[in-house]
Amino acid sequence: MKLVSNGSFDLHQQALTEAILHAVKREIENVDAPTEIVEQLTGSIAFAVTSLLDDVTSAESGDGAASPILTFLVGEDALEFAGGNSWMHEYVYRLLPKIFDKSASGR
Repeated sequence: MKLVSNGSFDLHQQALTEAILHAVKREIENVDAPTEIVEQLTGSIAFAVTSLLDDVTSAESGDGAASPILTFLVGEDALEFAGGNSWMHEYVYRLLPKIFDKSASGR
């Protein structure tokens, strides 16, 4: 595999963030909670997950810190790479209104 940077990383991470938001929302809706609670929990859980993936919140393994570096498969033998850590957590609350069919202007 080769690492590439063709400018699509940010679009891929936004799509992944949106998919995480949808998945979390779907699971929380299964408990029949009020919409306001579903939205709050969706945002906070997605923020926590993306912060771990972005290496903003540290994760520990038996060997010490586990520092993920996100890449996206963009070809048969190519991984789109940002050159460092991702920043998906920054998109959680910007994309959350879209997930709940509200104005996408953010919070």
